[in-house]
Amino acid sequence: MKTLVFFGAARRKGHTKAMVDLLIEHLDGEVEIIDAYREPVKPCIDCRYCWRVNGCSIKDDMQDIYKKIEEADNVVFASPIYFHSITGPLKTMIDRLQVYWAAHVRKDKPEGFQRKGAMLLVGGAPDFEDQFLGGDIVLRNVFNDINAENLGMVTLANSDVDSIDSRPEVKEEIIALAKKMNEANK
Repeated sequence: MKTLVFFGAARRKGHTKAMVDLLIEHLDGEVEIIDAYREPVKPCIDCRYCWRVNGCSIKDDMQDIYKKIEEADNVVFASPIYFHSITGPLKTMIDRLQVYWAAHVRKDKPEGFQRKGAMLLVGGAPDFEDQFLGGDIVLRNVFNDINAENLGMVTLANSDVDSIDSRPEVKEEIIALAKKMNEANK
């Protein structure tokens, strides 16, 4: 089983990384982390090349990332929530997944799920209604475009005060999500 984690946090040792590490600890198979803050990926330029060709006109590290998505059994997006959505560098990468959305236009979108998906989201503020809605909407739609079945989302609110160490129920949810991903890929 191969898992590709899109890591959208600026802090390499923060709460998002702690959640990713716990998930990885309980996942079977190989795991690769793509660090959105440190990958030299340019933004989408809306040239619509991908409307005609199954590929992107921008030749940068995204070309390798497309291959890794195709080889992945699982795709995980992990991000803090900044102003009600995922971080900018992660969104830049997601915008480059336009290649997958454009399969609707090209009429070559594969049917059914080809991989599994999961989300790990962190919010600094105390828990409030719809705190993670923006990130959830973006990522659910990405999963649809990359033909990934969304197996779930684990959130950590109030991370300015709490951590997964002070919130054992969040740890349990992450471990349960990893087990669900393992089972779904058997």
